[in-house]
Amino acid sequence: MKINKKYAVLSALAVLVVAIGVFVYTDKVLAPVPTSTTQQAAQPQTGTITLSIDGLYSAKPVAITKDQTMLGVLQALNATDPRLQLSTKVYAGMGTLINGLNGATNGTGKKYWQYKVNGILPQIGADQYKVQDGDKVEWFFGASQE
Repeated sequence: MKINKKYAVLSALAVLVVAIGVFVYTDKVLAPVPTSTTQQAAQPQTGTITLSIDGLYSAKPVAITKDQTMLGVLQALNATDPRLQLSTKVYAGMGTLINGLNGATNGTGKKYWQYKVNGILPQIGADQYKVQDGDKVEWFFGASQE
């Protein structure tokens, strides 16, 4: 009987060790991996812009974070609003430009996505323009205004 009790105790300990090992392993393996959206959500809000996009938004208030670019704002919205349909294209020497929004793609009908901030066309791409609290941003699909 003494041997059977020893085996029973040792077996119970072995099962307990395996169960703890499985729990620790799956907790580490299955833990959620932060995505850029999750990481961005952790950043404190530093202000709000008003965003208009042809055919989609009209004066939509959008929270921004410190040093966030216009492209970052659109990427964050794209992650939560499938209607945005953001597409971008990288041009050497110019950076990342918006190629498509809301189903309209640059070059269609000789029109292109352009943006104004507080009524002025910035001379830099959306990946370089850092939005500021209170900015009024308007994206429009029109003929190039070079």
